[in-house]
Amino acid sequence: MLACSPQPQPTPRPEEHAPAEKHEHDPRAHELEAQHHEISTELANPAADHRVRNEHRHHRFERADEWVAKFDDPERDAWQKPDAVLAALSLKPDSVIADIGAGTGYFAVRLARAAPRGRVYAIDVEPDMIRYLGERAAREGTGNLEPVLGEAADPRIPAAVDVALLVDTYHHVGDPTRFFAKVRDSLRPGGVLAIVDFKKDAAPDAPGPPAAMRIADDIVVAHLKKLGLSHLRTDTTSLPHQYIVLMTRS
Repeated sequence: MLACSPQPQPTPRPEEHAPAEKHEHDPRAHELEAQHHEISTELANPAADHRVRNEHRHHRFERADEWVAKFDDPERDAWQKPDAVLAALSLKPDSVIADIGAGTGYFAVRLARAAPRGRVYAIDVEPDMIRYLGERAAREGTGNLEPVLGEAADPRIPAAVDVALLVDTYHHVGDPTRFFAKVRDSLRPGGVLAIVDFKKDAAPDAPGPPAAMRIADDIVVAHLKKLGLSHLRTDTTSLPHQYIVLMTRS
């Protein structure tokens, strides 16, 4: 979901960055190590003055009806490019999909329509979002959309899935090793994990989190590789402010 707005005073989202994987011959190894050190320092010193990070960690998204205007704003389509994201997933009509951090259903309803004979688990940690998703599914006739209440450390995916999608959510995950191990274990062999999040060098006025919260795509890839997932590709051109990282379970 589009999870970074200063609007309504919005259960904290899950939020720690992935550890970087150091490669001796990688020209970005020093930068990756530096970012990892920054994250590790914060975790080791919770009393440190990291106002931006801490405020963002305690974002709440509990009043769904107040977030609809933001998350489902038609103007979002211009930069979120949902059709491009769905195209990257190569969905089949019977695909089973977990939309993790589904929010008010911006992607979930699109996924349900793209896989009419499949299933979409629309997962969120906010009970009121789950209430809203159920009402929206009934209202829009997407009977293959099932709202699921997740937890900060476990999305609680109900069954094996072909695709797990996180849009604008990765940077909220507090314990990514534990969380994404759960996601990995829910992927069918050959299943795809897709991460859509904001580029580290996105413009300061771009939608999304403040610059201090953005996580470089190679940090994401390095961490998910450590969990045993294989990197398919990273798309940094289809979306103006975001990347699409595609990983798979062998």
